[in-house]
Amino acid sequence: MDFNNTSDFVSNFWNIYVAVLALVSIVGCGVFLWIQDKAKSNAGQTTGHVWDETLQEYSNPLPNWWRWMFYITVIFALVYLVLYPGIGNYPGFFGWTMRGQYENEMKKADQHFAPVFNKFLSQDVMTVAANSEAREMGQRLWLTYCAQCHGSDAKGAKSFPNLTDSDWLWGGTPDKIKATIKEGHDAVMTPKGTKPDMDAEQVKDVVHYVRSLSGLPNDSIRAQRGKDLYPQACAACHGPDAKGNPDAGYPNLTDKVWLYGSREEEMIDIVTNGRTNRMPAFGDFLGDAKVHLLTAYVWGLGGGVKADASSAGPMAVLDGNTAKIYFATGQADLGAEAQAVMQSLLELAKANPAAKFAVSGFHDATGDKAANEELAKTRALSVVAVLKAAGIGDERIELRKPAETTGTGDNKEARRVEATIL
Repeated sequence: MDFNNTSDFVSNFWNIYVAVLALVSIVGCGVFLWIQDKAKSNAGQTTGHVWDETLQEYSNPLPNWWRWMFYITVIFALVYLVLYPGIGNYPGFFGWTMRGQYENEMKKADQHFAPVFNKFLSQDVMTVAANSEAREMGQRLWLTYCAQCHGSDAKGAKSFPNLTDSDWLWGGTPDKIKATIKEGHDAVMTPKGTKPDMDAEQVKDVVHYVRSLSGLPNDSIRAQRGKDLYPQACAACHGPDAKGNPDAGYPNLTDKVWLYGSREEEMIDIVTNGRTNRMPAFGDFLGDAKVHLLTAYVWGLGGGVKADASSAGPMAVLDGNTAKIYFATGQADLGAEAQAVMQSLLELAKANPAAKFAVSGFHDATGDKAANEELAKTRALSVVAVLKAAGIGDERIELRKPAETTGTGDNKEARRVEATIL
């Protein structure tokens, strides 16, 4: 969509109408002033009009300074409409638009602040979370974009999750938090679960059973009946043990965390009518660097979950003039080991200040190929960010297309990025 050419009017008639109305009004004001100049006046005499018995109107001409102020106003209006938009769809001599000004200001701001944000992009989330400067930056981003829903203290509110505890709807590891911020999530609680034929009494029975799982007051007879209904109505999403599935956004029903309230009538309404909720996606709006800082801030609030040892981050080796960075499944952050190897590669390159770098991303053959290629590209860009942070210009970096390989036959070997001095 061309936002510079959007209009509230679907017919060109209205553009002409607005243009004619504006010009006739301004020119009409000028003509009226000219007519008034030519009108006869009798200084010191009244026009005969009387208000409130004693208030009379004198027949005096306008003072010259006042009259010329009106003429200047008319001239200014005409010049303005030539230079700036204001008469129909005419864009003005300068072609100015509000959106264009906004985009230019944002571009200047990005050029000024991008280095500040980007210096943390090549660091893993846990390292960034431990940095006091990064935490302050993340907090400012939080207060600007997140506090409206989750609160300034991140403890949430009704229908907005608390992000300081260990209860996560979509996972609390660094990569899961980043995916949630970047891509957003749509959550749906289906009315009456997977048993839409439940009547009001059966809904109440299921609610009492769920309440019994977390120690809430309940009717034991209803809870027993609800126990028989739970596998039919709820287990498909929340699991046979009711502990949910954080990776899919299904909450744990056995703890004491209730997003929409734990009163009996509230729970009955939730089961009966369902719920929909949305976490908006901020990836395109904020960009990778700000999302990375926000991820680190949220992870560091106290509820963040450490990644498994098997996915703690990439390993890295320097093989001649090639740095090989190995990534765990789903990971794209560079850890301390990878950072050290990249620094060693940059030291080698100092012998030839004009040397170019080829950056190649690889992925294994498991899963969705398109998603794997996108992840390989993201990993390669993480390596490119390190090069740029060291002062390597775009003209010295060759980013190659992601490739599928099994390397030595090990999928871990295939999940790598190679940065080579050419």
